[in-house]
Amino acid sequence: MNSVMSTVHLIRRLVLCLAYSIAATSIEAVVAQTSAPPTIPLCPGLTIVTAVHQQNGDYESIKTVESVGPKEVRLKYSAEGANTDWLAPSKSATKTVNVHRTILVSDLQSANSYEQVYLDKSEETIPGTTAIGVSTAILRALKSKGEADLAISTAYSDLQLTADKAKRPNYYDYLQVAKLRKVGGQVRLPVMVNDTPAELPAIHAEGESAGDKMDFDFLDDENNPLTLGFRIGIGAIKPLTPDQMTLCKTIAKAGGATSAFLGNARCDLPNGGDRDTLRVVKINSRCTSPAVNVAGNGGPLGGAAAGGGAASSGAMALEKALAEKGTVDVYSIYFSFNSDAIRDESQPTLKDIAEVMRRHPDWKLRVDGHTDNIGGVAYNLALSKRRSAAVKDALVKEYAISPGRLMTDGFGASQPRDTNDTLEGRARNRRVELVKVG
Repeated sequence: MNSVMSTVHLIRRLVLCLAYSIAATSIEAVVAQTSAPPTIPLCPGLTIVTAVHQQNGDYESIKTVESVGPKEVRLKYSAEGANTDWLAPSKSATKTVNVHRTILVSDLQSANSYEQVYLDKSEETIPGTTAIGVSTAILRALKSKGEADLAISTAYSDLQLTADKAKRPNYYDYLQVAKLRKVGGQVRLPVMVNDTPAELPAIHAEGESAGDKMDFDFLDDENNPLTLGFRIGIGAIKPLTPDQMTLCKTIAKAGGATSAFLGNARCDLPNGGDRDTLRVVKINSRCTSPAVNVAGNGGPLGGAAAGGGAASSGAMALEKALAEKGTVDVYSIYFSFNSDAIRDESQPTLKDIAEVMRRHPDWKLRVDGHTDNIGGVAYNLALSKRRSAAVKDALVKEYAISPGRLMTDGFGASQPRDTNDTLEGRARNRRVELVKVG
């Protein structure tokens, strides 16, 4: 009898252990599934928004992949920020750059030069260089060897450069080699992906070239090793002297740019800082067609974007959120620097909103504008209201949505989604919120 009871107890223990094991495995699977970072394919429609901080606000550059072929990738670069010419009057305080860049697929695979500077009036194709990240070869070298030699650009605005090495001035004259060394293991960086907070896997590397200290964060994806962030010239901007502080105040009172350069000092960095910084804050990876397979591990083309490959996937996501929650934050409506003017890159999202409203003729929406806390409270409140009104105006005039179905409001920086102490946090706070009110 005792042996029978012992056997029964043993079987029960084994069953319980098996049940716990299955439960633990299921929990781990769920955690792994929910925490898996989204894939960022290199495809037409991929939009990458980077932010730079200045004293009078953050400005954003937008890189949009327009086409992908077996031999080249073409992208559009658009940036609007404060004019750093301290003699510039207030009426020309914003500087706009719109250029195209064509990158060879062969360079995405093996180039060791990174042309991160975008110049208008210069050639579009620069053989031997990448543009929005490094090559697969550079990422592999950092991961397998722990180091890589990478040439980066030292070019500056207003240059007119050729891609012909036999002519001067050319792009290659301004490439400077830095030895990068991988630091630590894989890290996770916060980025808004398809209007949702995500943490992307990255490889962190540090280096030095010609006395300049620098660091980089590259997306840990051999098919698309995007640069998620960099600092070049770490600590190169010196603190302002008392005389420079006085001069900066004079420039500001005269209506000049508050980001004015004064030798190796800048008015917008009174305590000093890094010369060149970049941080990717938003990515829209909904593709309009297949992605390029740069790493060559599945054919020349393949893969669909996270969030769906159809052009209407954005509309479907908005529709689902509004139907289920009655509200949705939208980060892919872009405005000009300190302005309510809507940038061209916003059109796909405006089209998605219009599509949702046509599918639901009984719906009414309130468009709420939100800002970060850079600048005064009254200014941000007024700006958020103007931006909200601009979105309504675009939907009415460009997409024939009845004005009676749209209401507007603005809340300035009073309803933050994140901290205002970081570029990423401020980018999450700058948004348009759609609220279903009928």
